Amino acid sequence: MRSDRDKTKDELIRELTTLKKQFEASASSFEKECRERCRTEEELQLAQVIIDNSPVVLFRRLAGDNPRLVYVSDNIRQMGYTAREFLEEKIHFKDIVHPADFERLGKEIKQYAEDDAEEYTQFYRIMTKDGQVRWVQDQTSVVRDDQGNKIFNQGLLVDITRRKLAEEAVRKSEEKFRRIVETAGEGFILMDEELKIIDVNDAYCKMLVFSREEILGKTPLDLASDGFRQFMKSNREEILATEYREFEGTVVAKDGRHVPILVHGNTL
Repeated sequence: MRSDRDKTKDELIRELTTLKKQFEASASSFEKECRERCRTEEELQLAQVIIDNSPVVLFRRLAGDNPRLVYVSDNIRQMGYTAREFLEEKIHFKDIVHPADFERLGKEIKQYAEDDAEEYTQFYRIMTKDGQVRWVQDQTSVVRDDQGNKIFNQGLLVDITRRKLAEEAVRKSEEKFRRIVETAGEGFILMDEELKIIDVNDAYCKMLVFSREEILGKTPLDLASDGFRQFMKSNREEILATEYREFEGTVVAKDGRHVPILVHGNTL
């Protein structure tokens, strides 16, 4: 190998030029890698900010007989707990499940495991640190290794307390409406878009001496007298175009009696 002293000036210049190009290429590659790493770190930080301010809690726990949490997002603090309390096993997730849901939840998880389910969703209540009750939707999926063995169960916890309270309010309202309808002295029918009767109260059934089953699925035309049927057919468009309607008519009872009625109708 020739020493630099033995090389001509042109040879040294060429070598220096080559080394400069190699250095510049390495520097450019390093700079690009740094930019990509910074961008990745920024994206991770942004994702963390989004998670921290989200109502959705992320978790991952070991599969098998020791379902220890190995990750839970910091926004578990919305329940009053810290991620560290779970990761250091100062508290276990089963400890915060509402006592009324604990047994059912355990049976469901056992059944999902026996069925080898890859994904499943559960609804249950948990207790916050200050004693409040929160409804959550738990969406869990299975993570397997290259041999197909279950290694983790991971997923999302979503606080659905507001939705549950709204559903409960609707249910109570429907129950109240049902009690009013069932105990009313006036006949009541509910029709679908095709004007088929999908609900009827006892008063209407008694008025026509039909059972509930005999009325469901019929239309008002099926129960109307000939004259009333013709009236409704002739005025169908006008009747249906009116949000609230009131008119008189006659329906035919099961025993053949013609029963005069005053109709109060409205569109829901």
